[in-house]
Amino acid sequence: MPNTTGFRRNVRSFAMGSGVAILLTACAAETEELGLPPPAPLRAPQPATNFETPEFFANYGLDQIGAQHVYALGAYGEGVTVAVIDTGIDPAHPDLAGKISPDSVNVAQPSGPIDDSIGHGTHVAGIIGGRKNGIGMHGVAYDARLLVIKADSFGGFFTPQSLTSAIGYSKFGGAHVMNLSLGGPAPLGPAFEAALLDAVSFGSIIVAATGNETALEPGWPAAYAGDPRINASGQILAVGAVDSAGNYAGFSNRCGRTLHYCLMAPGVDVYSTIPTYPTDPVVGFGTQTDYATASGTSMAAPHVSGAAALLLQLFPTLQPNEVVQILLTTATDLGPAGVDTIFGHGLLNLQAAILPVGQMTIPLGGSVGGGSATLDATTLSLGAPFGDALSGSALLDRAVALDAFDRPYIVPLGASVTGAERSFGLEALVDADAVETLGTSLPGGVSVSMAISDPKPTASVSQADDINFTNGRGLELRGLRIARSSDRTVISLGFDIAADQQLGSLEGSDTASLFWMPSDMLGPQKTLIGSGHGFSVSRAIGANTVALRFFDERESPDAGSEDAQIGEIAVTRSFPGGASITASFSTLDESGEFLGSRAAGGFAVSGARSEFYSLSTIVPLAEGIEMIGSFTLADSAIAADGTTLLSDWSNVSAEAFGVGLAKRGVLGERDRLGVLVGQPLRVADAKATLTVPVSMTTDERVLTESERVSLVPSGREIDLQLAYDASLGDDTSVSTWVMMQLEPGHVAHAEPTYGLGMRLRTAF
Repeated sequence: MPNTTGFRRNVRSFAMGSGVAILLTACAAETEELGLPPPAPLRAPQPATNFETPEFFANYGLDQIGAQHVYALGAYGEGVTVAVIDTGIDPAHPDLAGKISPDSVNVAQPSGPIDDSIGHGTHVAGIIGGRKNGIGMHGVAYDARLLVIKADSFGGFFTPQSLTSAIGYSKFGGAHVMNLSLGGPAPLGPAFEAALLDAVSFGSIIVAATGNETALEPGWPAAYAGDPRINASGQILAVGAVDSAGNYAGFSNRCGRTLHYCLMAPGVDVYSTIPTYPTDPVVGFGTQTDYATASGTSMAAPHVSGAAALLLQLFPTLQPNEVVQILLTTATDLGPAGVDTIFGHGLLNLQAAILPVGQMTIPLGGSVGGGSATLDATTLSLGAPFGDALSGSALLDRAVALDAFDRPYIVPLGASVTGAERSFGLEALVDADAVETLGTSLPGGVSVSMAISDPKPTASVSQADDINFTNGRGLELRGLRIARSSDRTVISLGFDIAADQQLGSLEGSDTASLFWMPSDMLGPQKTLIGSGHGFSVSRAIGANTVALRFFDERESPDAGSEDAQIGEIAVTRSFPGGASITASFSTLDESGEFLGSRAAGGFAVSGARSEFYSLSTIVPLAEGIEMIGSFTLADSAIAADGTTLLSDWSNVSAEAFGVGLAKRGVLGERDRLGVLVGQPLRVADAKATLTVPVSMTTDERVLTESERVSLVPSGREIDLQLAYDASLGDDTSVSTWVMMQLEPGHVAHAEPTYGLGMRLRTAF
């Protein structure tokens, strides 16, 4: 259009609305220069209801966009300057006095006043930043500073020249947000477009109201949003109006081709400030009150301007296009599902805008982008020897995670650290599958035993909704062991069996088999590795027996288990009368794990190498009475570098012990009664450096805090067990256990747990 043509405000009833623009000059590199504070990680806020005062509800729009939820986090617009490019302002209004920047100016009439002759600019300014002073209403960003730029030549008309000057002035006036509640039917010309692009390149976000002509397309400058002719870097928004129920305002222009950069905001009967002196009778604002309602997209747009100011205070490291993207992607969808030409992205939603967007990450480097781990994947499942270690770490619960826009949030990282639950494992008595053991002896001293199962049938629902039981898996091999024995040598191969089956326990006695899960106390290294494959060879040399064993854990991707191997050398010295003593040395190599602990994401470790030193004995005390005992010391070296939350590990020392006593022939010739007491493997000494990100600076440096933490559990578990078994015939036996755990899981003051189990075995 010709530069001499003016643009008249769209007036509808008491509504003056056509457009608004947000100019954000607070890009991350400039936040310190503009006086914005460093971003504080979001903490537990005050109740949002604390801010729901009569002054708050005077403009229903504040509640509709969820502004109280931002206030509850401590953001009110402080430190942010909003340029109001409009018809001026009433500088004496009680809700606006003291908020107006001394740099405010009249660009249409140099040296002229900034007074508002028709009330439009005053109404818009109140929606953006009216003071919270207990009277009337307050604005969205009630602590923001208002840079007033009066740009109308007369009675609400704006020329492209004055608007071009206004945009340029707001850039040099230090405005973080620019509001343009105005518009017209045609592009504003090359000079305006050049100023627009200059503002964008400077770091501005331009948001303009769609207009009040009930048109299918927005007016200008809103139509520049998404305009392919200019490279606005996604920094221009268009804003349409809805009523208090979220219904499309009949006067509002639709989003049209700007749909991907278009929002809705409250714009019908919005209560705000008006001048206290005589105003334009055409508009209809009275002179007896300081407040009035008005409708129009001019009223919708300042809600978005205030929202942007709140986000800038709360997250000053956001880039301008990120502010736009957050407001768009967190809007409440209206109308047809998804982005549409009527409502665009939907209704402005500040409650959603302050929540994390996208995948959360834990920063592990010195700056944003310097290495990270996803929050969901950052877990530490401590093995049973660690008990409740780290459960009292306050530093973990001060950790900061970043969302997709690198906004810092306090996260309860302590909840990502769990301990293994200690139990009697009696669920193994009721296996999901029916297991049978088959064995046979072959010539040459070879024996073969295997366990097979007929898996439980699974239920499925047919199309006729009848329950059908199907079993398509057939028999499964659950374990295979092949052994060859000569006079002095035994060689054994195991496939898909438990570690203690292959590695053995207390050679020369079957007393350990009387008890339930004796390896917890009598061979704890065997409980830290799952089922797999292995071999062993033992050779008797006089009164001594030397055994070499190796076991490789079968990888279990479904369980998230890493690979682990254990090797062992044991020397047993036998004495007359049946007594023996065994010294063994074992090494356990774990990949991605340590002492049965699983660490991932920010807690990830390369692995661990553990050494176990065990001394065990078998002592016959009298006819049919035997004592067994074992003591184990462990020393682990954990490999973890400085890119994880836990690093600089000391060597981890742990210990376990157990003593048992068994008597045969208690009630009959073929029964046994025994008692076992001991401590499962428990960490006795372990330290590591816990380094946690706790904040972020405006230049996106990550600030951390470190402390040396102990990973020793608070308590000491002692297990007691009374066991009895008896043979009821050649093919049938019964076993029973009564068990108690004191301070289960090595947790101090934990209530004792009790267990009772019985198993009946028969062969047929």
